[in-house]
Amino acid sequence: MHIEYFKIFSDLVEKKSFSEAAKVNSITQSAVSQQLRTMENHFNVLIVDRSQKQFRLTQEGEKIYKDSKEILRLYNQLSNEVSDLNSVVSGTIKVSSTFSIGLHIIPEHIKKFIKSYPSVNVRLDYSRNADIYDDVISNNADIGLVAYAQANKLLEIVDFQEEDLVLICPLENALAKRKTIQIKNLSQENIVSYESHMSSHKAIANIFKKENAKLEVCAQFDNVELIKHAVEVNIGCAIVPISAVEKDLDSRNYKIIKFKGNPYKRTLSAIFRKGKKQPSSVKMFIDLLTS
Repeated sequence: MHIEYFKIFSDLVEKKSFSEAAKVNSITQSAVSQQLRTMENHFNVLIVDRSQKQFRLTQEGEKIYKDSKEILRLYNQLSNEVSDLNSVVSGTIKVSSTFSIGLHIIPEHIKKFIKSYPSVNVRLDYSRNADIYDDVISNNADIGLVAYAQANKLLEIVDFQEEDLVLICPLENALAKRKTIQIKNLSQENIVSYESHMSSHKAIANIFKKENAKLEVCAQFDNVELIKHAVEVNIGCAIVPISAVEKDLDSRNYKIIKFKGNPYKRTLSAIFRKGKKQPSSVKMFIDLLTS
């Protein structure tokens, strides 16, 4: 059985969708179904419980999935070690990123990287901040890209960028006339923020607390794009990273206001599994981020 069968099957389990598994592997949906049937015939078991409306593995399927992940890990490790022996930077880097970093920060880094190392395939997936830690710990991602990285005994953290936080407000808001602003000016404003459990929201709450200002949250979302849309329709103001809005000059329907003295920053970090032997491609990618 080809190694690709285990790769496609693992993608199918993680995506819980035949169409999505087909998409990430650049094959047809029917090809995914056919390969699943081939695996079931090979092991002479049912892998997917077809009596359920939702995608669900059988007990045998769970065992095959678990071991498939280990087979793929060992195969990738072997490929990377052989490449290292030949001094060739190649293979696949799996990067799990937050939406804001993945959309607004990392694309330029990836373009630069693949220009220098065209034989390396960079696979970028978007995920919630908390899920990225799980992706890296469980070896579903080689590198995680997060803001306000949280210490974890299983992970190493490398800071690679710091950027300003700015206020965005609806054009109808009186604050839109200002060139700079301070947190104390926001005590009476409705603030659109991230969901309460997210590190970005906690960072904003800490800023208000340190400045002895009252934070009035009127709406919460799990990514910066939805926050921007909420501001555009006059739900409230929001504190966001400058990278998320600085390219919206021609299309935005909100005002960007800097904080006086630019005192508030967010730190972006790469996280990876502590003690794990990293292939040359991952090391080179991290070096590019920090250079």
